[in-house]
Amino acid sequence: MPLPLNSWQLRFQDTARGLAGTAARLQHAADSDLVNQLYAVAQTLTRLGEDPDNPLAAGTMDFLSSDPAGTALVVVTNRSYQDAVVQAFGAVRYPVEIGLVSDLLGAGVYNAAVVVGPVGWLPPGVLNAPRAARLGLVHYDFYREPLDIQPLFSEGPVLRGTMPTRIRRRRSITVGAPSKLLGEVSPERAEFLLTDLDVVALAQDAVAGLPAEILPDGAPGAHERVDARVAQLADGSYVLLPTESEVHKVLLIEPDLDDEPSVEAVDGASVTVGDYIVLRGSSYYQSLVERADAALGDDAPILRAIQQEWKTQLRDFIARHPGGRQGVAKDLTARGAMTTNLDYWTSPWCIRTRRKEDFAVVMRYLGRSGEAQEAWDALGRIDHAHRSAGRSYAEAVQRAVSGDLWQQLWADRWCDIPLDDTGSGARAALVDAVLPGQLSVPPNYLCRLRTPEVP
Repeated sequence: MPLPLNSWQLRFQDTARGLAGTAARLQHAADSDLVNQLYAVAQTLTRLGEDPDNPLAAGTMDFLSSDPAGTALVVVTNRSYQDAVVQAFGAVRYPVEIGLVSDLLGAGVYNAAVVVGPVGWLPPGVLNAPRAARLGLVHYDFYREPLDIQPLFSEGPVLRGTMPTRIRRRRSITVGAPSKLLGEVSPERAEFLLTDLDVVALAQDAVAGLPAEILPDGAPGAHERVDARVAQLADGSYVLLPTESEVHKVLLIEPDLDDEPSVEAVDGASVTVGDYIVLRGSSYYQSLVERADAALGDDAPILRAIQQEWKTQLRDFIARHPGGRQGVAKDLTARGAMTTNLDYWTSPWCIRTRRKEDFAVVMRYLGRSGEAQEAWDALGRIDHAHRSAGRSYAEAVQRAVSGDLWQQLWADRWCDIPLDDTGSGARAALVDAVLPGQLSVPPNYLCRLRTPEVP
C-alpha cells in the first residue's frame, strides 16, 4: 500500500512484536540460526515501522508527475486501505483519484493510472482493453508470485488477445537508493527481477493465499476436493466458488420490485458477475453450524456426536468394502434403499438421509438397527436447528442492509454488515470478475471471504 512505513495500518510494529515473541518461544526448541533469522526480521520490521518515508507513493508520483495533464488514478489492491491512501496523497497535495482495479475495467478513461501492489494481482483485462493512456506498475523489488506463472510480456497473455492499442514496455526504473535499513545486504536490482517475474495472473493472488500443500495433484484427501473458480470482489478481496454444487450456499442480495434489499440463500455455483453476495471469514455452512449449536444449547455436543458417528462408520464400511462406494451402494440397494447418495451422506454437510426408510436401511447395514428411530429423532433436531439458523441468518442480514447501508452498498459496491446476534459481522460485495480456470481445493475453502493479506 502507498502509505508511510510508520502508518499504523501497515502494522509493522505489531508484526515485529509477534515475530519476536515467536522467536523467544522457539529459543530452546528450534535451530538457533532460524531463531536468529526471526529476530533479525523482527528488528528490521521494527525499524521500518519507525520510518516516516512513503516509497510507493514516491514512485507513484514520480511516474505521474512526468506528464501531469489530465485525470490520474491510483489503484490499490484492497479497499479497506482506501481512506488511509486518500489521506496520504492529500497530505502531499497531489490531485489523484484513489480506486480499485475495477475502476480500470469500467467505462472511465484516465490520462494516467498507476497500479500499486503485487504485479500478479493485475488482471489481463486492464491491458487487453486499457482505459488509461499511460499505465504504470509500482511495487517493491520483491515478489511472492511463483516463478512458473506466465510472464506479462513476450509470451504472456498481453500478446495473446486482440490488442486495440499496441502496448510498449518502457525500461523499469528503481526509485531511491537501497535502504539503509538493510545494513550490509545488497539486494538484486529491481530491473533484473522484473525480467523474470513481471507477470499478470489475478488467480495467482488467490493461489498465493492458499497453503501450498493443498494445491498439488494427488495431495492427501484429494477425494474430498472440489473444483472452484476465483471471483474478484469490489472491495479488493476474493472468494472461491464451487463450479458444481448443491450444498455450498451463499447469501445473495438483490433489489425487489420496490428496490428494497431482498436476501436469499443460493447455490454458490450459480453466483456470477454483477451479483451482490454476503460473506464471512467462515463459510455459510459454518455460520449455520454456529447458530444452530447456539440454539441447541447444552445438547449440541451429544447431537453432533450422533451425526458424526453414523457417517464415520459408513465411511469405514466403504473403505473396507472390496467394491468401495459402488459395492456399498449395491448392498444398500439390495436391502431396500431407494437412494444411495454416499458422497453426500459421508460429507460434512449431511445430517441424515432425505428418506427415513433409507436411514433405517443404512443403520441396519451398520449393525445398529435398534438405534435407528432414536438417531433419526436426534438428527431431526439438528436439521430443524439448521433450517431455523438459515432463516435467522438471512433475516439478520436483511435487517442490517436495509436503510442507509443499502444505499451505501449500491454506491460503493461493498459494505461491512454488523449482525445483531453475532460479534463477527459479515461483508456484502459486488462480484467484479470471475476468473478463467479452476482450482482444486478442500470444500472448507469455499464461499469464504478471503484477502491477499489474510488467507
